[in-house]
Amino acid sequence: MSEIEDVLHGIYQAINTGDLALLDKFVAPGYIEHSEGFQGIEPFRQQITAFRAAFPDLRVTIQDLLTDGDRFASRTSVTGTHTGDLMGMPATGKRISVEAVDIGRIADGQAQERWGGLNMYSMLTQLGVIPASQPS
Repeated sequence: MSEIEDVLHGIYQAINTGDLALLDKFVAPGYIEHSEGFQGIEPFRQQITAFRAAFPDLRVTIQDLLTDGDRFASRTSVTGTHTGDLMGMPATGKRISVEAVDIGRIADGQAQERWGGLNMYSMLTQLGVIPASQPS
């Protein structure tokens, strides 16, 4: 397994199990989340905590992974059941299955930065928050 695979599996293990102490090993203190607009491991930990509170059975699985030097591109599936509040939205009890696409950089055994993210439109549609588009 490559360094990139090791780091990503470690991060996803932290997300999937809720053992966020693992993030200290796999995410750099100065981590930059370009798409979400934050820097540092603590905002990343808070984001995961909020999603795990809303989706206690949250699971991220790597579907595709491409690597080039210290950079990667990945496609992951994210599943979970919405049983807690999420960004002010009360629990719906609905199950989601959405994709995320990311580009990132890993160096010195830790995630350094990331661009991309979860398909929020698909998630909000599945939760019934916004209507699904209808074919014309």
